[in-house]
Amino acid sequence: PREEHPIGDVFFEARNVTCLEVNNPQRKRVDNISFSLRKGEILGVAGLVGAGRTELAMAIFGCYPGQYQAELWLDGKQITIDSPRAAVTQGICLVPEDRKRHGIVPLLGVGANITMAVLQDYVKFGVINAEREMHQIEKSIARMRIKTASPDLPIRGLSGGNQQKAVLSKMLLPNPRVLILDEPTRGVDVGAKYEIYKLMFELVKQGLSIIMISSELAEVLGIADRVLVIGEGQLRGDFVNVGLTQEQVLAAALGQSVELVA
Repeated sequence: PREEHPIGDVFFEARNVTCLEVNNPQRKRVDNISFSLRKGEILGVAGLVGAGRTELAMAIFGCYPGQYQAELWLDGKQITIDSPRAAVTQGICLVPEDRKRHGIVPLLGVGANITMAVLQDYVKFGVINAEREMHQIEKSIARMRIKTASPDLPIRGLSGGNQQKAVLSKMLLPNPRVLILDEPTRGVDVGAKYEIYKLMFELVKQGLSIIMISSELAEVLGIADRVLVIGEGQLRGDFVNVGLTQEQVLAAALGQSVELVA
């Protein structure tokens, strides 16, 4: 459900992002990739499985497990991100590819999963203000239409789509300026997919910028304003999504020359 939205100037840049393979530092999983992001833009990241897309996102978010380097610039100033906490503080949030391993704490309730990234906001003198926290939880559940019998229900009991919406809620509470979505609709039903797409356009209309990694080319071409194509750890294309086809994206991912029709 593509919706028109205003796109502003470049405000975020990632330069010379390089990630070395965890078990084989002689091999680069991401090889010197640089790109920019505009305010209110949805930047799609496409490529074959194993191309280095997730590693790129993890390096930007400060959570790549191996050796890596990344020069990050926000509003023309270089910033340092060496941990997820630092990334969130700088206004960069990530919804991870594997929500069950990295996105949720299965035994905790839905509400606790939603507020864990901003729990310090509800603490005073070492005590959590449960009433304020529950007010935010109920607000997030209503906004995202998360179907749960109770905010205290362990999140592992929810469907994949509702778990994903809870993770999205968690990463939106810090009010990010850049939201990285790694396979945001994987393993969710069609209804939840539609709601996630609508939310993405709602967010960019408010000025937030999104980096969306997806293995579904139809999803990338249907949602993104611009598409980065990554192949074997290298940036092989940076295309404005006007008349762009799946064949052109796939050809770039495979390292073949691409002719764009104006």
